[in-house]
Amino acid sequence: MKQYKAVIFDLDGTLYDNRHLPIQLVLSDPLKAFWMLSERLARKRLMGKEFESEQDFRRTQYRMIGAKHGSTAEQARQWYEKSYMPSMVRIIGEKHPVRPWVEPLVRQLKERGMKLAVFSDYAWTREKLAALGIDQTLFDVIIDSPALGGLKPCKRSFLAVIEMLGSTPQDTLMIGDREDTDGAGARAVGMDFFNVKRQKIENLKI
Repeated sequence: MKQYKAVIFDLDGTLYDNRHLPIQLVLSDPLKAFWMLSERLARKRLMGKEFESEQDFRRTQYRMIGAKHGSTAEQARQWYEKSYMPSMVRIIGEKHPVRPWVEPLVRQLKERGMKLAVFSDYAWTREKLAALGIDQTLFDVIIDSPALGGLKPCKRSFLAVIEMLGSTPQDTLMIGDREDTDGAGARAVGMDFFNVKRQKIENLKI
């Protein structure tokens, strides 16, 4: 059994089941459905691309969302920050309980002295953890990928999280739910990856 020094957890789809979240977001405000489609299309184009700063990423993101929606970048920013993300956090808190294995596993790893991170591809990571009722003091790092250089599987972002944990790729395990983002990014920098959708969590050996 490999002895890791650090574990990085993805958030959406990993710490809670997010399968019905997109339709719940649409139903919460059907008039904003095209905004949401524009955001998803922009995210697909931005996957894995590197940026010099979070500000550069956000400017590009809002410009692309606005263009796809036929609106301005400022209108896209207002929608994303004032409507979309607050609605997402609210719905997560109301309809998406944390997976039952999360807190026992995190506490066990913490007691063993391991460094732990939550590494999300979206913003408002702390707000989501609060909505889920997860004790944020259990984690050494709580961060989102745009703040570190770009959306998963951007190598720069993964390496930055590892550095913040004071670990190395070989001594760090990534736990996530998507092969194309969490898995691809982890393997690209030399990390092992555990997929919670394809593997049983009770089979996880750390």
